[in-house]
Amino acid sequence: MTTSLLTRLKSDRRAALLADHPYAFDTDARFGPHSHVERVWLVSGAPLEPIAKDHGGGTYFLCGEGDGEDRPVVHADSEGHSGVMGATLRDALLLMIGLPCAGGALYWERQGRTMDEQALEALRAEEEAELSEDYELDVPAMRVELLERLGLAPLPPLTELLERERAARALEPQYALVNEDGNTYRRGLEDD
Repeated sequence: MTTSLLTRLKSDRRAALLADHPYAFDTDARFGPHSHVERVWLVSGAPLEPIAKDHGGGTYFLCGEGDGEDRPVVHADSEGHSGVMGATLRDALLLMIGLPCAGGALYWERQGRTMDEQALEALRAEEEAELSEDYELDVPAMRVELLERLGLAPLPPLTELLERERAARALEPQYALVNEDGNTYRRGLEDD
């Protein structure tokens, strides 16, 4: 039997620290309990299971029936935006760690830019260089270490990860969030 990704993050302190910074996936909930800033639920009425927080009051949820990690992951920020991060927790973490610029890549693709492996590597390197400079971190080395600790290495081709991002976005209409006032969270993608 394989160890779940959440169990690995909770039992491997170094993995939890790497997921938290620079990826803002805090399974320790240093920034508050695993509850969202307001009560939310899926439009469908299916269950939401909070699993991690980000650094700005947002929450990551596993969605739907079941107790496994083969359920979609939705991220809701504290400002009323949400979006599907991956069709499964594995996909969400691979995207978050391996291609955090996937949304930007889709934006550039819509602008007519070809997003092949080389272009995706360059876009990721640019984003990681900014993080490395701002926080004096070796983000590429941290990415590799976290993927290995979570058993997600080797990383699939970046073009495959971009396909997973497209698949996650296709799920968004059925995983919309609603708050107590009946307001539906807006699609929370900065690049659209």
